[in-house]
Amino acid sequence: MDQETLLAAVLLADVVGSTPLYERIGDDAALLQLSDCLDAMRAIVSQYGGDFIYSKGDDVLSLFESPEMALAAVCRISHQLTKGPLLARIGLHFGRVIRARGAIFGDVVNVTARLSTTANPGEVLISQSFFEALSAGSRKGLRLLDKMDFKGKQELFDVYTLWSSNGVLNTQVATRGATTDRRSVPPRQIRLVIRYRDQLRSCRNNESVTIGRSAECNIIVERPWVSRRHATFTISNGRARLVERSSSGTFVSMGPGHEVFVRREDILLFGSGVISPGLKSSLGDAQVLHYEIVSD
Repeated sequence: MDQETLLAAVLLADVVGSTPLYERIGDDAALLQLSDCLDAMRAIVSQYGGDFIYSKGDDVLSLFESPEMALAAVCRISHQLTKGPLLARIGLHFGRVIRARGAIFGDVVNVTARLSTTANPGEVLISQSFFEALSAGSRKGLRLLDKMDFKGKQELFDVYTLWSSNGVLNTQVATRGATTDRRSVPPRQIRLVIRYRDQLRSCRNNESVTIGRSAECNIIVERPWVSRRHATFTISNGRARLVERSSSGTFVSMGPGHEVFVRREDILLFGSGVISPGLKSSLGDAQVLHYEIVSD
């Protein structure tokens, strides 16, 4: 079997927003818009010297020899998607990959997929190794988001992002010195409030709230599709997360039309929203929990 090992940047863009689009404008029109979106991303990848690997459903996996070109392609993709109803969750990672049988293999691909899954719609998550592979000038616009843990990984990862919370490109340069200074600042004090029917719980920094069928959980959701310990809300370093460990998964919505599905992954939470264990929140049997992040 012919194969080669190379250092490269891996880009995974997962398009979200197609489900409400299908419901709103119908199958044929929605499929055309989704196809146009995927074709546009493939064209941008090619324009910036990337190598399209495959597209499965709503995502595009690509390989770049140059991290700078991968970053430029992501900026273009992000700008392009702001013009329509579809958004993308994008992951960028850099490292050693194996190329064989028309595909790419290795831990770099797995971590890139986890970054994409963890990203919110319209967000780009970038690994520490990708950040370090960039030239000093190309790091402009990247800012440190947080340390994150990924399933199957023992160490925490520094994760960067392209965009500020209001969607404007952030021009702060995240140098190693700035990273150290940032970590010396105490995390902001927030409280996470979770409500399910008549059950109400809250947690603060370094605290958690568990949900599931088990009587040992803080919030009990007695439905057969809900795992005994389905998921955990937690706050660490001033950031709220949902730690999902169920077999049926959880639907998370942080804005109208932006419901995402997570299973055995961690996802950052922002503002307020709803989660629905196991079922889409629009279904009649869905057990919807409401959460809100409150500044103390």
